[in-house]
Order: sequence, then C-alpha cells, then structure tokens
Amino acid sequence: MKPILLLFFLFALSVKSTSCAGQGIVFESGSWEDAVKKARKQKKLLFLHVDAPQCGGCTETVNVAFNSPLLREKFALNFISFRVDGTTAVGRELVEKLEIECTPSSAYLDVDENPLARFCGSTTFDRAYLEKAEEAMTRHRTQPMKPLTDAYAKGDRSPALMRNYINRRREIGLSTGDLLDEYIRQLPPDSLQSAALLRFIFEQGPIVSSKPDSVFRARYSRVDSLYRVVGWNKAVELNNRTINNSIRKAIRNKDMTLAVRTAAFVQRTHQNNIKNGMAGREWTMVRYYRGIKDTARFLSAAVRYYDTYFMTARVDSIQNLDNLENQRRMRGTIPPSGGVRPGGSMTSVSSPQSFVLNPNTQRFVGALNNAAWEFYGMTKDPVFLGKALDWSKRSLEFREDPSSMDTYAHLLYRLNRKAEAIDWQEKAVQKSKEFQFPSVTSLEKALQQMKDGTL
Repeated sequence: MKPILLLFFLFALSVKSTSCAGQGIVFESGSWEDAVKKARKQKKLLFLHVDAPQCGGCTETVNVAFNSPLLREKFALNFISFRVDGTTAVGRELVEKLEIECTPSSAYLDVDENPLARFCGSTTFDRAYLEKAEEAMTRHRTQPMKPLTDAYAKGDRSPALMRNYINRRREIGLSTGDLLDEYIRQLPPDSLQSAALLRFIFEQGPIVSSKPDSVFRARYSRVDSLYRVVGWNKAVELNNRTINNSIRKAIRNKDMTLAVRTAAFVQRTHQNNIKNGMAGREWTMVRYYRGIKDTARFLSAAVRYYDTYFMTARVDSIQNLDNLENQRRMRGTIPPSGGVRPGGSMTSVSSPQSFVLNPNTQRFVGALNNAAWEFYGMTKDPVFLGKALDWSKRSLEFREDPSSMDTYAHLLYRLNRKAEAIDWQEKAVQKSKEFQFPSVTSLEKALQQMKDGTL
C-alpha cells in the first residue's frame, strides 16, 4: 500500500465521524461541467477531490474527514463539491488542466477553474480541509484571479500586469515558465541589470536554460550575493522550485534535453558533495522516465538509484544517525546541510520548532516502500518484482508498520508465495487495528482476496 504521507498520525486527534449519508460534504453526482455551471449560478466556489484508487487506505482516510459534521455547513454554504477517480479520462483531464502534482489531492477553485488553494495527500484531520477552505475564500475575496486573466487575454503586456500575473499564478501552483520568458524578452536590455529583476526571476524558479535563467545566471557575482542575502533555507527552496518547474516542463513536453540539463543543474547544487550530486542527478532522471511513462527506462534507472543510494546503507547506521540528529535538533545545534534525501533532491533542514522524530529512518522507509509499491503496480517481471521485494524487506528492517507490511505481502503474493503473503497481510491487519488506522478495511479486503486467490 502506498503510504499516507500527510498528517496520517493525526488520526487520534481527528473527529471520529461515522459515514452516514448527509453528515459531511455532499458531492455532486453529475459531471464536472454541471458542477461548474451550478457553482456559477449559485455564486459559490468549487471543491475538487481527486482520488487515488490504487491506494485504498488513502480513500478510507479522507472519508473520515469528509464525513465530519464540521465540514458540512462550511462546504454546503460556500462550495459545490465534486469527487473524481484520478485514473479515469475525466480525472486525468482535470489533473493535467489544473496541474495537480499528487494524488490523492484536493483543489479549491473559483468558477473560472483557477486554483485558490491546494491540499496534497489525504488526512483524517477535518480541520486541515477547513483551513484550506478559509484560505481559498480569503484569496478569492482579496486577490481575485479573473481581472488578471482577462487583462492578459485582452493583450495587456505591461510590466506591472505581467509581474502581478506571474506572481499570482506561482502562488496558486500554476506554471509560469512561458509567461516569465515572455516578460523577460519584452524588457529593454538595460533593465536586465536590475538587482530587483534578478530577485524576481530567482523567486519564480526559472526553467533551466530558458531566457530568464540565462539572464539570471549571466551575472555570477550578483547571483552569488543574492544566494547569500536570501539565506540557506530560502535558497534551497528556490533552487527546488527551479528543479520542479523544469522537470515538470520536460515531462509535459517529453523533452529529454531539458530533463538532462535539469539533472545537471541538480548535480551542480551539490558542488561540495560529489555523491549527493550524482544521486540528485539520477533521481531527476528517474522522475522524468516515470513522468513520461517510459516503463523500461524507469525500471532500470530506479533499480540503479535505489540499489546504489539506499540498499548500501546499514540500518543501524541510519538509526544511529537519527539518534544523533534528534539530540542535536532538540538542542538547536544541527548545522544546515543540503543533500539528497530518499526520493528527492536538496532540501532544507527542519528547525527545532518543526522537529521530526527519526527523519532519516522515515525517509528511508517511505522511499523504499514507495518504490516497491510502484514496481508492484507497474510490472509483472519476476526480476524487477524481486528487486522490489528486497526494498520492501529492507523497509521492514527499519520499522514494521501496516503500510510496509501490506506492500511486502502484495509482492509475495505476486511472486506466488501465497502462504507468506497471507501471514504478512494478517500482521498488517492486526497492527492496523491496534493503532486504529482507518486503512484496516482495505487491508482486510486484500487479505480476503489473497485467501480466495483473487488478488
């Protein structure tokens, strides 16, 4: 089972609601177009939730929140709500149109289908959806997107309009690369020397090797000063924005050249750590192959990546590192250090106020479990499934949780080791019941299917 990454362990704090009809959010039964028309007629906003059916536990988790009576009034008064399977034609179209980066996922939109707020993942914590609803309503009231969209559509390309439009699109999670390129190309050459302009370009996360990126990188001394001015954490955030914007565009256009250039950029951000730089470069290409659905290249690249950077690490070494980091974080003495995290690139270090227990163990378990589950859903080749089984087994050496045990059981079953699969799935069900995780229903369903030979 794909792990529920966001606020999963806040289940005990959430409202324990039953799933009786009419208690929580009421979703429309018609089409998305009908929902949009209804929102316009009633002058309400739109709430869209995209489900990930391959992750049964994610659906169960979010149902707990959506069935909360706390959400009913707020959403009935202010939103027309729509729910869709992200694997259907309609779901895929909405995911692409709204540039949704993860499933399951929720988006709050105006009636012109401009995103106002987003929530990536699923949680039982109903207040998380309430907070995002408030954010969307406030943004719609104070920063409406329609005037900017209409002005741009009518041909307004004034610097003030362009900067505002670019900033607003970035804030709501929409791509800005082409707009930023258009804006920079229309500016007079002398304005490209401005420190304020360089800061603006930097904040947008310019596409690697684009015109804005070239303007920004051409002035090394100013760029170096800018990195120092914004500070370590902000610089990491903005570099990651450039990486994410670039790889998304590469995937959207199936542009191998841009993917390779982005991977090289990732490597350069780790100029003081050769190993981390190589890991970041390889992970970027894994993302690209997965994104363009090049299964053969993805499987091969993923095997090389996870075997090299995760399977070579000793479990006790990672746990000892966590013990040391936990102590140093609590004392506030841990120094900033970028590096490749499992399944990702350079990230900032959490502050003592955002303390995460055993962060390295969590990253390793999450990365290995995610990779194993992806292989399970992507291939029936016993060689690749064997690799996935090794990764899943390693994740269990770090920590036995229901999600990891479920993944391991599924892989065993796929490899025709039915008795072992049933044994591990029973353990997953038992542990899920002990912790009162909402995923227990999907785990029990999978267990019965294993026993019946129908999984």
